[in-house]
Amino acid sequence: MKADLLRYARLILTKGSGAAATLGLNILLARLLVPELAGTVFFCVALGIFLSLVARLGLDIACLKNISSLSDGQQRRYFHRALGLAALMNVPAFLIGLVVVYFSKTTQAHFVHAAVLFGITALGLSLLSIASETLKAKHKTSEGLFWQTAFQPSLTLLLVSVTGNDLTTVAGAFAVSYALAIFGSIWRANTSLPVSDSSHTLGWREMLILCVPLMLIAVMNSIIELSDTLLLGVLRSAGEVSIYYIAAKIAALSTTLLFIINGTIAPDISKRWAQHDRAGAFAIVRRYSRFMLALALVILLAIGLLREYILAVFGPEYRAQGVYPLLVLAVGYFFVLAAGPLGIFMTMTGNHRRYLHNNIAACVINVALNLVLIPRYGVNGACFATAVALTLKNALLYIQFKQIERSPTP
Repeated sequence: MKADLLRYARLILTKGSGAAATLGLNILLARLLVPELAGTVFFCVALGIFLSLVARLGLDIACLKNISSLSDGQQRRYFHRALGLAALMNVPAFLIGLVVVYFSKTTQAHFVHAAVLFGITALGLSLLSIASETLKAKHKTSEGLFWQTAFQPSLTLLLVSVTGNDLTTVAGAFAVSYALAIFGSIWRANTSLPVSDSSHTLGWREMLILCVPLMLIAVMNSIIELSDTLLLGVLRSAGEVSIYYIAAKIAALSTTLLFIINGTIAPDISKRWAQHDRAGAFAIVRRYSRFMLALALVILLAIGLLREYILAVFGPEYRAQGVYPLLVLAVGYFFVLAAGPLGIFMTMTGNHRRYLHNNIAACVINVALNLVLIPRYGVNGACFATAVALTLKNALLYIQFKQIERSPTP
């Protein structure tokens, strides 16, 4: 028990430092830049995050699920193939992003800066995620979290605070920090894997059959969480993007611990399920779900009481315009946290296609609501659409989990 507590304390410290650095960077950008320029940066980061999900093809989750179960001689080759596929897919992803940036009202005046920001974010996150999940698969969860969540935002925060307050220096800071993070994470993941041999490895087709559904799940999740930011940038203004992005990031901070737990228990769930230990896998999920529900209630209450003080840190514009979006988004993310590790359970037990179906339904509703509400209500319409989609997605996820739990053992 003591060892487990120390391990989780270390993981919370690592992930917490990354979340704090990201929050600090957002605060710095919001106060350093006028809302319109800050909104341009936030829009490009959101676009890069979304495109990185397409570019990495679900290979990060595939590495988390598969590398630990492969033979020693197969693991490094699998990792290298995953990196190669992701790097190749970044080319069409970048071209798609250029089209979005060219036609978006938010970025037309800063096309070159926007291209650098979203391009390095997409490439960096796709390769970083694969390397980090590989480290987690090798039971180096703390180091994986460090590269995935802490190193880049911390270094970017330092560089931006030192170098200046214009888009050129901000874009340069992002480029330098991502380049170093990519190099460091891939080097550490590579050294954690045994040297490859000539034994049989999974073919490209086998990898893609597993990865594509995982990629679609991640893309659907990303559309629910990022489509409002992107559509605000396309249909409204950079200032509104900035207000919404900050409110969404604050609300999403509540899922920090869930991210840690998912990365920690995922290999155990996968292993137990593969060994037909259904009771053990369900026990893990139930244990953490009760804790996450209690935590979700506490966080929702805290945001409700402290909302104005939290937003005031970013500046008067955010306090004046962000209260309603923050409250509505907090309700949506309450259901994400309350669902606990149900999503990672579905992925690790081979039920990812069922998980994908409810994500598609929630995604379609989210995009439809965004298209209807954003032109008329702006930020308020966007946050309502996201909260509805998050609530629906996690309610369906809970129903599916209970159906699996009650189903007879095959």
